[in-house]
Amino acid sequence: SSGINAEYGDHFNMFLFAVILLTTASLTEAGPNYPYWPKQFRWSYTGSIPGHNCISVHEPGDPGHWGDNKLCWEAGYRNPGLRWSYTGPISGMKCTNVRDPGGSKANHWRDNYLCVPRNSPYDFTFSWSGRKSGKGCILINEPGNPHWNDNYLCGTIGAGPSV
Repeated sequence: SSGINAEYGDHFNMFLFAVILLTTASLTEAGPNYPYWPKQFRWSYTGSIPGHNCISVHEPGDPGHWGDNKLCWEAGYRNPGLRWSYTGPISGMKCTNVRDPGGSKANHWRDNYLCVPRNSPYDFTFSWSGRKSGKGCILINEPGNPHWNDNYLCGTIGAGPSV
């Protein structure tokens, strides 16, 4: 009888060790630090980027070219908690209006927001007329829409690395 208990005990201990190891690996894969702004963020108008985690950025009222657009950050860093809304700001979050007033579909973009948790190290601004002076910016463009060729998402350079 004691041999059976010892055998199951060893299997249970091996199972428990595997669970702890896998849990630890998945937690450390994300890393303790947020990605560095803007260096470790990328914009894509052609879908997800290998080696990055992404959120979709789309406006259903402007369906022509926006179905595959993504805002991404390098994998291996803490999820910055980015969320996209095309129906207004998200309650309880810091949100930045993302719109370009030009073009035939401009009215659809008036309620589009990029949001982050209130305690996020990122304070974004959006410009539809070039980079913001003194900020780190990434181009938010869509070649299928000529009005989205000088739009930038900007933030404090270096925001993010500390927990």
